[in-house]
Parts: sequence; structure tokens; C-alpha cells
Amino acid sequence: MLPKESHPSPGERATHVGPGWSSAAFFEPWHLGRPSPKYRWAMFDTAGQAAADLALCLDGGFGEHGPQAAGVVRGARASGELVLSVSVNWVCVVYPVPAGRHLSNAADAFFAGWRSAMFDRRFELINANRPMIC
Repeated sequence: MLPKESHPSPGERATHVGPGWSSAAFFEPWHLGRPSPKYRWAMFDTAGQAAADLALCLDGGFGEHGPQAAGVVRGARASGELVLSVSVNWVCVVYPVPAGRHLSNAADAFFAGWRSAMFDRRFELINANRPMIC
């Protein structure tokens, strides 16, 4: 998952270990088994920076819903955790990375907790057919 621009995003740090904030996308989030993650291999100091970076990534990908999803993220003005259902196929998260923890492990744990909590409401997100914060 890379931003549309080829240069680093503002606030991007050269580490994959917390503390900090990052983002990831999960393909086929409601299928049985483990979904396929696409990690953003970048760490940021704040949730807002990670969310702004996610918006740049969404602008450059995720099909027809990408630009619309980027607008939803920008409108949310994230100051903490954020979960965005982009489409039936993609869920993106902005999540905290605790001190000493690798961003991929933190992403997997954050997504697993969210998915478990939202599983009974999954059809609301699937049937929405539009990007939305959840």
C-alpha cells in the first residue's frame, strides 16, 4: 500500500517498530480464515499523520471507491483509531503501534479485535456499498 506520490509522506519515520501510528488494508475482511493484509510500511508520530497518509494511498488505488474513500478519511480528521470500510472487499485501519511492537503485529491484532466486535454488524457494512467510517 503506497501513497500516490513517490516521496515520503509528511511525518513518515524510518522505522517499523513502535511507538507510533500506522495504517493497513485488509482484503476480503469477512471471509473465513485470515484476511490478506497490505501493510503500509511506514510509522508516524500521530494518528492524524497516519490518516492523511492513508488518504494518499486511497487516492492511488482501491478501484473506483479509492478517491471517495480518501475524501471520507480526510473529512474524519482522525485523532485516534480509525476503521474505514472501503467496499465489500477492503477495510482500512489506522491504529496505534505500542512501544517495541512491530507494526504488522499491531495491525493484525487491531484488525482482529475490530473484526470480532463488528462481525454481527458486517452486513450493514457490506450492504452500504459506499466507503464509511465504522
